[in-house]
Amino acid sequence: MSDADAIETTVETKWHVPGRGWLEYPAGTPCRLANKRELPPREVRLFEKILSRHSHRVLVQLDDRFCVISTEQLRPRTKREVAMIDPTERELAAMQAAGPLAGEYIESLGKTDLALFTLEEFITLIQVIITAYLEAKCQLDLANRLDDVPF
Repeated sequence: MSDADAIETTVETKWHVPGRGWLEYPAGTPCRLANKRELPPREVRLFEKILSRHSHRVLVQLDDRFCVISTEQLRPRTKREVAMIDPTERELAAMQAAGPLAGEYIESLGKTDLALFTLEEFITLIQVIITAYLEAKCQLDLANRLDDVPF
């Protein structure tokens, strides 16, 4: 999904998930427009019936499940990127060093769409990135003897 296609909820939503109970999501929760072909076969007729009765509603994927929500409760996703403020050269180099290791892990999974990752796979990806960044940063800091300290 490209940034242009990204959507989010405009209101707090509450969904019942069998076996997990009621889940509440704040306004601004990211989701994506879904297609009926993505639905599990046993749910197709149910969602078709709901969508045929309510023309202003659409099928979305919210986390790992499909939901029907009013188009009035959706908006284009706003950017919420929080960039590191004034990263040092070594911090930038450590970020670049973490990239190939993250790529190797993603390649080992055989998936490139993060939306298809399981929670465990996604957490492992984060761990790979953080570990590689910290190791590279430590090596770079030791090699440069922390020469960017301003005092």
